Amino acid sequence: MSEILHNCDVRDITTFHISAKAACVACYDSIEELEQLLADTTLPRPVKHLGQGSNMLFTRDFPGTILISRINERDIDHATDDSVIVAASAGIVMDHLCRDLAALGIWGLENLSGIPGTVGASAVQNVGAYGVEAGEHIARVDAIDTVTGSHCRFDHDMMQFGYRHSIFKTPQARDRYIITKVYFRLTTRPTPRLDYANLQTIVGDNPTATDMRRAVITIRDTKLPDPATTGSAGSFFKNPVITCEHFQKIEAICPDTKVPHFIVGDNAVKVPAAWLIDKAGCKTMTQGGASLWPTQPLVIVNTDGTATADDILTLEHRIIDAVNSRFAITLTPEVEHL
Repeated sequence: MSEILHNCDVRDITTFHISAKAACVACYDSIEELEQLLADTTLPRPVKHLGQGSNMLFTRDFPGTILISRINERDIDHATDDSVIVAASAGIVMDHLCRDLAALGIWGLENLSGIPGTVGASAVQNVGAYGVEAGEHIARVDAIDTVTGSHCRFDHDMMQFGYRHSIFKTPQARDRYIITKVYFRLTTRPTPRLDYANLQTIVGDNPTATDMRRAVITIRDTKLPDPATTGSAGSFFKNPVITCEHFQKIEAICPDTKVPHFIVGDNAVKVPAAWLIDKAGCKTMTQGGASLWPTQPLVIVNTDGTATADDILTLEHRIIDAVNSRFAITLTPEVEHL
């Protein structure tokens, strides 16, 4: 049975752990309950669907209804001898899915281990880490159109996956569709992705999927805060993509430093936002209860649990201004502001 609570603090359903009031929070345990909630005209509007709240900053009280899925269903279909389709409910914690599939020897998602959030959010955000993006493996999703109430399916090409992007982040689709199930195309054939960080050094030769998962988590734990103890929304800014000419100007600004980068197109270079933030002198910045994580300046944290949304926003703008002043690059937040 769905659970409906009124005048709720979002502090405990978001990973920033910053207080704001939601007029209503409704949790559901089936698609039928979700349909009933959407049809209930007594619930405050607008409606916002939330996973673990791991990519969200509430900047003010929310006047509508937050919906949260508690559906926990997973099916595995062996399409061929080594190809596997995994259908997972959108409300499943993504890291739990990564853990379970690695233990079963199913490859593809192990490099995404440890990323906070749910399966549905992985499709919306096209989460990525250590050379893998969720969108590479998502074959399709099932969703409900909150405007018409109809059930719909998005195939891979329809979702327009890009860097931290999908069709569900576009103005015409944002908050209109609630993803209910994600279908991942994976494999039982060992396919370790070792080309990022020092994964090869950690796992050695012939790693299992669980070996890869443990290595990824080991690296993450040395760099990133645990949102259960230190409030954050993970990586706060996107890594900017600039032209080759612009990149050469940055190299000229920093002649004594090798500028980290990735070639992503004929005239496109991705530069780590964390490096830009560090070199712009932002690493030790604080604002009220907000600061940057010492080992990963891409992460803004609620340092001691006292940060306000205004603290986060002010620090965000100070960082953007500093990076723009030094490198003529305007950082874009990855975290959704509501």
